[in-house]
Amino acid sequence: MLSTLDTALLDPVAGLERQFAAAQPFRHVVIDRFLDPHFCQELIDDFPPFAEHAAYNERGEVGGKAVVPGIAALGPVYARFDGLMKDPQFLAMVSRITGIPDLLYDPEYIGGGTHDNQHGQELDVHVDFNYHPTTALHRRLNLILFLNPEWDESWGG
Repeated sequence: MLSTLDTALLDPVAGLERQFAAAQPFRHVVIDRFLDPHFCQELIDDFPPFAEHAAYNERGEVGGKAVVPGIAALGPVYARFDGLMKDPQFLAMVSRITGIPDLLYDPEYIGGGTHDNQHGQELDVHVDFNYHPTTALHRRLNLILFLNPEWDESWGG
């Protein structure tokens, strides 16, 4: 499954460890070209369209963000991505980068999955929950993958 990652990512893991540990105001690392470019383009091409039924906010209104948590069911390319998320080699690599031992995969994608944020929709730094609502395991890490084919710093974020 590691073949779905960009090959440039596999060698500098030690440098990512240092970046993660030293990052402020909280531990994090930004990895450009996280995925193999061809695989990334497949994810972009197969990204689910915005659907109102997936965009209800906490007040029961249609908001500006549609969420699909069951990514493995979105098709073959998203099933491959799901396979990467649960691959023991991938989890070991992320454990090494973060210094968090024995990371586990969340098959429910609680708070995760695809997120289609419409123009003007924000994503502020926040904590959804500390303990998984089904397993009661401690949530230690989020992986956020932006599939924007381009990004302009003036957009913020």
